[in-house]
Amino acid sequence: MTHDRTHFRRIPALLLLFALLLPAAVPALAAGPEGPGALSQAGADFLKARESFSETPYTDGTNWYVGYGTQCQAGAYAEGITEEEADRLLREAAAVCAAAVADFLEEHGRTVGQSQFDALVSFTYSLGTGWLSGSSDLAELLAGPGDTYDTLETVNAFGVWCHAGGQVVKGLARRRMEEAALFLWGDYSGQAAGNFTYLVFDPGEGEMASDVMFYQAGEPYGAFPDARREGYALEGWRRPEGGALLAGMPAGESGTVEALWRKLGPAESPYPDLDAGAWYYDYVCALSGQGIVSGYPDGTFDPSGSVTLGEALKLVLLAAGYEEQAPAGGHWSSGYAALARTEGLLTAGELAELDGAVSRLTVARLTAGALGLAPASGPSPFADADDASVTALYEWGILEGSQENGRRLYKPADGISRAELSALIWRVNCLRAGETGKAQITYGAYTVDVLEGVPVNGYDPAAFRRKGSVMEYAAGETRLGVDVSSYQGDIDWARVKADGVDFAILRVGGRGYTEGGLYADTKFEQNLQGALDAGLEVGVYFFSQAITVKEAEEEARFVLDKIRGYALTGPVVFDWEALGKSEARTYGLDTDTLCRCALAFCELVEEAGYTPMIYLTSYAGYVKYDLSRVMDYPFWFAEYDKAAPTFYYHFQMWQYTSKGSVDGIQGNVDMNLWFGA
Repeated sequence: MTHDRTHFRRIPALLLLFALLLPAAVPALAAGPEGPGALSQAGADFLKARESFSETPYTDGTNWYVGYGTQCQAGAYAEGITEEEADRLLREAAAVCAAAVADFLEEHGRTVGQSQFDALVSFTYSLGTGWLSGSSDLAELLAGPGDTYDTLETVNAFGVWCHAGGQVVKGLARRRMEEAALFLWGDYSGQAAGNFTYLVFDPGEGEMASDVMFYQAGEPYGAFPDARREGYALEGWRRPEGGALLAGMPAGESGTVEALWRKLGPAESPYPDLDAGAWYYDYVCALSGQGIVSGYPDGTFDPSGSVTLGEALKLVLLAAGYEEQAPAGGHWSSGYAALARTEGLLTAGELAELDGAVSRLTVARLTAGALGLAPASGPSPFADADDASVTALYEWGILEGSQENGRRLYKPADGISRAELSALIWRVNCLRAGETGKAQITYGAYTVDVLEGVPVNGYDPAAFRRKGSVMEYAAGETRLGVDVSSYQGDIDWARVKADGVDFAILRVGGRGYTEGGLYADTKFEQNLQGALDAGLEVGVYFFSQAITVKEAEEEARFVLDKIRGYALTGPVVFDWEALGKSEARTYGLDTDTLCRCALAFCELVEEAGYTPMIYLTSYAGYVKYDLSRVMDYPFWFAEYDKAAPTFYYHFQMWQYTSKGSVDGIQGNVDMNLWFGA
């Protein structure tokens, strides 16, 4: 559970009502005084670029906004607003913010430059004036002593205000970094924000005061926030793909990291020689409770005792996922030795003394090899060990070494103690169990692993804005489209085109969901000719209920026969849908068959010179398909009436509503956003 810093929004309605009553002839933003008490023209341009212009009012569910994100009364500007009028509203709203900032600075005896003042006005315009009267980090930073501002302290004071609905929003985080760069360096372009990066910290079942921290890109992370969980200690932070996050690592791309929790051992030690305050106590207790390690017949554990090669082989190989091995010779661990030799983990020479003490270097090489970790290519963090396996284990958070006289040491030639090996085995178990490694997606009652190599959804949720039936995306080029079938009846395609629609995807036909017969859409030819004559880009889809590759190929040939001779530049879509009915012929179709059907359809379409596409719902994408097998083809994702698409993976087209309204089409119609030029 994290503290929600959602503080939206913006200027009180009473002040906006006052602004609406001002003369319409108020000069544009370039006019008026500029200085420490007013927003500069450069600051106004900075603010406008981050708000974007909306001709028609929109709502966040509570308040209404228009123009450059200025709050207005419900029902106002029903006919739209001009950019000149929006400038006026922005100027008056920004003036209220500027006055509040100036009063705060005067109250605390602070003087700032124009670019710093502009950054504070932009921040206040976005969040309101509440931060000025509270104990926010930014207010404390401005009111504090000194005339200089620490870079990291400043970007974090701005950046922590980047949440909406309790979640970090990428668009808001970017804006906070741009405001911090403007405050620190006077950069109005926003480019200097690239000097920053941030991490979102997911504590899982723990809790923390703030779940986001900002860093200087390329510089060591240095510090991470604290998190708490009853009965557990924070072991560290991990990337979703499994790598450890370490303070000395250079700050890279922004993203999310996950907490690794270590369950605290019992208050009463299970072994008389195991100190409850020792660093290794929790690891030994956890493994002992699972029966992975045990003590000696006299009841002791001997944490500082040395580990033999045979003991290390068994513990490491079992932790890495290998099966138990029966003896292959006279020694009890000979089966594990034979396995290590067969797998190429250790040489025959390294395996000669199974009862001898094993070195820390041998354990590192055995562990890295058993886990299949790629050798590290970067510099070693250890002053005494330049070994790729040791470095790889460090980067994955499996070993740490020790700090002595300001140097990090691994002591590769030393033997490994029972306590040290227990810690290593615990971390290997966590890595393989997914507690720190494989990211997962929860969809309804399903929990599925994130697919490696499949591109993820990189669209900025804050950049989507719905205006009536039209969805816009401010962070990239898009095209607006409809998809139709005979259910829409007769369509006036010229009026559809005039209403701002760029493309249409038409149903060619489908397959019956019980007996499986093919059928043609009765309006297809009419819609196809009408849409082409109107100058729309046209694609087609087939409602598939294929349960064999042969049927999928039959469907593809059916479509290709129907579109032969037409100059189609839009996609030809394989629209397979699970109906959720036990009588449906596709009920219970397995993933392998579905993927082979999709590939068969798409390959025939591609061979014919068209662009194939696969239609997905969340259920199909997460549960039915293995997207790693079909990701060479673009995806058309369907999710209705959301402020932004929530699908984890990347897609090229979003069907965002089934209840759109377009001139020239009777009743509701599906509407789509196609990303890219």
